[in-house]
Amino acid sequence: MNKDPHRATRRGFLKGAGLAGLATPLLAGSASAMAAKKTPSAKAKNLIFMVADGMCNGTLALAHHWHLRQKQERLHWMQLYDRSDLHRAFQDTASNSSPVTDSAAAASAWGSGKRVNNGSINIDAEGRTLTPIYVRAKQSGKRTGLVSTCRISHATPAGFVANVKDRDEEDEIVRQYLAREIDLLLGGGARHFLQTGKGGMGEASADYFRKFAAAGYRIVRNREQLKGFSASGEPVLGVFSDSHIPYAIDRKNDASLRSIPGLREMFAAALKQLNTSPEGFLLQVEAGRVDHAGHANDPAAILHELLEFDRCIPLALDYIQNHPDTLLIVTTDHGTGGCQLNGQGERYGDSGPALDRMQQFTRSFEWLERRFKASSRFDAAAFRMATGFDASEAQAAAIQSAIGNPEVKYLSSHMTGILEAELGALSATGWSSNNHTSENVELLAFGPGAGQLPAYLRNFELNGLVCDALGI
Repeated sequence: MNKDPHRATRRGFLKGAGLAGLATPLLAGSASAMAAKKTPSAKAKNLIFMVADGMCNGTLALAHHWHLRQKQERLHWMQLYDRSDLHRAFQDTASNSSPVTDSAAAASAWGSGKRVNNGSINIDAEGRTLTPIYVRAKQSGKRTGLVSTCRISHATPAGFVANVKDRDEEDEIVRQYLAREIDLLLGGGARHFLQTGKGGMGEASADYFRKFAAAGYRIVRNREQLKGFSASGEPVLGVFSDSHIPYAIDRKNDASLRSIPGLREMFAAALKQLNTSPEGFLLQVEAGRVDHAGHANDPAAILHELLEFDRCIPLALDYIQNHPDTLLIVTTDHGTGGCQLNGQGERYGDSGPALDRMQQFTRSFEWLERRFKASSRFDAAAFRMATGFDASEAQAAAIQSAIGNPEVKYLSSHMTGILEAELGALSATGWSSNNHTSENVELLAFGPGAGQLPAYLRNFELNGLVCDALGI
């Protein structure tokens, strides 16, 4: 193996990097290799890093054309291209071990400045422990926050903070969040805060809600509690579901999910809370379930997840308008599923009406999965309510046989596979697989340091640019 094919050097090692819970010292991340852009710029006090996890270029186009047709206006993402202060890059998303990254390796590239193998978080291919950017930020006096529609201990948020050999070590990631004093955590994943002792590191069962509360964190568990707290500067832990936050389409249409906040609400609360930091803050905001809908090949779920992310962009723009010392990054870590709006009908004349037909979906296939598994049977009425069409007898039988089948790991994606022809005809969406893709992706930046962005960069090079902009 090439000993260090993706590393770039950056100035300085982190001082005093020994932290609780780590057996090995942290190595400083690598610097940007962007030698072509060395002009000095003002330092950024804050960083807002927005990630639409798993967003293919085709997913962005699908949502944009839907928005044009249904709302008669462009996505906020598309309106960013009108701004004179926009800086853009075409981003290579590969990991150290594959041209196709996973979220752990992608977030680690941003978090540490070095490419790592898929599945690991800020541990390089030689087993060395790298310094996550939030560790650097905390030691410079800045506050740090993570917001996600996934479990907050999931790979993308963890890549800014944690060091684990396997991304599935989510109990350990929670322990590191507490040890490293992350100031704000909002998302899903309660099951990893009520630990059973089976998760590794030899620790017995533990209630990490109690541990965070004992450390001075305010604990919030629902939408009303999130709305109710005032910006006090105290650390906050908000966990709103046992696993991932339910899809936006389900939260919109299922009254039983109304107590769970969405990404925009969590983002607004995070900005209000972190804004009191005298030395500034770093905030990562992830629409993580765009990726999950891509894995499931669920056209309505992926559309509404990206629309929810897009509604967060005006919040970020308002903030940087009033706080011009803030660096804003809007991007994705990789594509998932190869989502595309396809040409349909004579001279593709049915592609537009297909976008209209997307309105008939009221639930995700994950919602159907939970309902079917709870009753151990296929429910034709629930299926029609969720999708707007009837499954054939053969399709219903195939779904029924998959319910409870241990060989079917994800019933939702199994269902979309069974219904592939009908979903394609209905929505004009197509998919290349249920997996990640290798495509280069858009990266947009505004504010101090954004002018250093080259036209093309590899994902790990962003770390050096951000650290230099923040002066950490």
